[in-house]
Amino acid sequence: MRRIAAGVVWCLLVLSFLFSVRASVFAARAYSTLAAKAYTPDEAALRESVAETARQFASEWATWLGDQDEYAKRLSAFLSDPSAAPLPQGIQRVTAASVAGMRQDGPGTWYVDVLLHAERLVRLPQSEAYSVPPALRVSEPPGQPQQPQAEVPVWRAAVMRVQVPVRTDGGRATVAGIPAFLPVGRGEGKTAAPQGVSDTAPDALVAFVNQFLELYYSGGNLQNFVADGSGISPLGGWKLQGVEQVRVDRKDNPSRALVECTVSGQGVTGVKQRILLELSTSGGKYLVRGMRPAS
Repeated sequence: MRRIAAGVVWCLLVLSFLFSVRASVFAARAYSTLAAKAYTPDEAALRESVAETARQFASEWATWLGDQDEYAKRLSAFLSDPSAAPLPQGIQRVTAASVAGMRQDGPGTWYVDVLLHAERLVRLPQSEAYSVPPALRVSEPPGQPQQPQAEVPVWRAAVMRVQVPVRTDGGRATVAGIPAFLPVGRGEGKTAAPQGVSDTAPDALVAFVNQFLELYYSGGNLQNFVADGSGISPLGGWKLQGVEQVRVDRKDNPSRALVECTVSGQGVTGVKQRILLELSTSGGKYLVRGMRPAS
């Protein structure tokens, strides 16, 4: 029996050794894979330089103010021969630019996608221009007669996606050509409500949420509405227009509340908000422990 027991023990030891060796091999392979995908500090800095060069150039390239010399001067910061990018006819100004993607196509060759938000000056018939807010209409020079069917210049928002070729050499990124337009594409984001927050909120909680949000958006004192350590500070600069819906995870002692409300600010109304509040309840009293966008 002792020999059998000893044999079993030795078998277990051998199997344990083999499994540990196999696990070590898998761990080494996983580490090698991660290491191969990781960027060194120099590689990360180079990618950042490529992205920023493309973003800045796309922003300057897509800003058209009607002055060829001024346009060439701005592009000369990126192109040795700015005449390669003639000034388009029209007026447009970029208000925001962000990198939407980038890929490397061989050593030193990059293609960077940049999303541009711009305002473009267009001329609309007066019948259509009436629907444009006055702040977006451009006044004609004084003394110029207005014809009944004259076109009215207005600012229109535009979203564009462009791809910028960039080359790198010696750790330095330079523009390799003028941007090409790409489809903007459709987003894949969804505004689905959080799971498990579907019960109708008690009236007392609805009243609490209204009071809390009124103070939060207007910049009031939240001392009696937030729990210690919540880190929630009043926002200020906005006004609560109304709370459309409050849903909770459970009616008795709810811990989460999904709030849909509408706020207004200086010069703007009807801004929708969807917020998830984390609550603590004690003796029928509510306090907000945290708040974040609903997702």
